[in-house]
Amino acid sequence: MKKLGALFLICAACAYSGSIFGQTTNGAFSISLSTDKPTVTAGSNVDIRIKLTNTSDHVVDCATAYVGGFDRRYLYDVLDENGKSVLKPGIDPERYPGGYQFCDLDPGTSTGNRGSRISWLYDLTKPGIYTVQVSRFIGNDEKQGVVKSNTITITVVAPEPPSAETK
Repeated sequence: MKKLGALFLICAACAYSGSIFGQTTNGAFSISLSTDKPTVTAGSNVDIRIKLTNTSDHVVDCATAYVGGFDRRYLYDVLDENGKSVLKPGIDPERYPGGYQFCDLDPGTSTGNRGSRISWLYDLTKPGIYTVQVSRFIGNDEKQGVVKSNTITITVVAPEPPSAETK
């Protein structure tokens, strides 16, 4: 009987540690990504809209931390048409002061479509097709996993040459 009790305790400990370390669960929220301008001219600002929806039965954190029009509470995956990141070299958003705004989201409700200027941190100055996806940690501990948004496509086109009338 003691062996059976010890075996039960070992199994329970293994199950508990598996739920803590690295297993991703469905989050208490979903993320929807959109843009008002799926096609932009090279060199212009590129903004996306992020909508967080509470899909749980409890309040979730929807705080923001903006710097340069860019919400640092999200992880961004901005890739060119070859699947390579277009992160601008030398910019670390953690080094810039920004504004933090606390937010609690009730069950079944959504934030508005909050803007995030991805061209602040990502080089979208070359014509091409880019994909964007964001994710957010489920809780304050990275080990709880992340919730990912849908993926959107942004096309960057070359600026039109000046017409003969404007010369």
